[in-house]
Amino acid sequence: MTLRRATQEDAPFLALVVLEALGDDIMQRAHAGNTNDGDRHRLELITDVICRDDTLYSWRHALIAEDAGGTLLGAMVAYPGDGYVAMRERTFSLLRELITFDQASMDAETVPGEYYLDSLAVSPMARGKGVGRQLLCAARDEAFLQSRPAILACAPENTNAKALYEAMGFREEGELFIFGHKYLRMVARAE
Repeated sequence: MTLRRATQEDAPFLALVVLEALGDDIMQRAHAGNTNDGDRHRLELITDVICRDDTLYSWRHALIAEDAGGTLLGAMVAYPGDGYVAMRERTFSLLRELITFDQASMDAETVPGEYYLDSLAVSPMARGKGVGRQLLCAARDEAFLQSRPAILACAPENTNAKALYEAMGFREEGELFIFGHKYLRMVARAE
């Protein structure tokens, strides 16, 4: 397996990753060939946002994991917190059809000086093989290279993910209210 920076051609796969990270089990449906018209419409909307340079989910913010044959295994979207609020407003306005919660009540997921690990998902066929961990490590290490703490949000009930994050040096530092739910704000700092 290798990690590489995403290209704009990876946008359709990144759309699956972003939707999966947002709680949609679309990767499993796509892998099984069971997507419906609603899935395809959401994927088209997200793909258009990913193809832009000025959104949170831009392909420019993504890292891809692929096997030796070029099969895409997973991806991570991560970015510096500088300019986050403006990018969030732009991104969500483009996705207003999919954003159904009160954005005004949503905390800022990150702030200037931080590096936010936003969306991570691994293809069903590659799960349990360390792909997600390698993507997380690469994003965390990029934060450290930029002399920034790495930040991520973890659902409190996702104890397996929390244990993984803690094993990678992330520590709980408060809560975030995002997408209509409370999350743990996890932070890793270079030592």
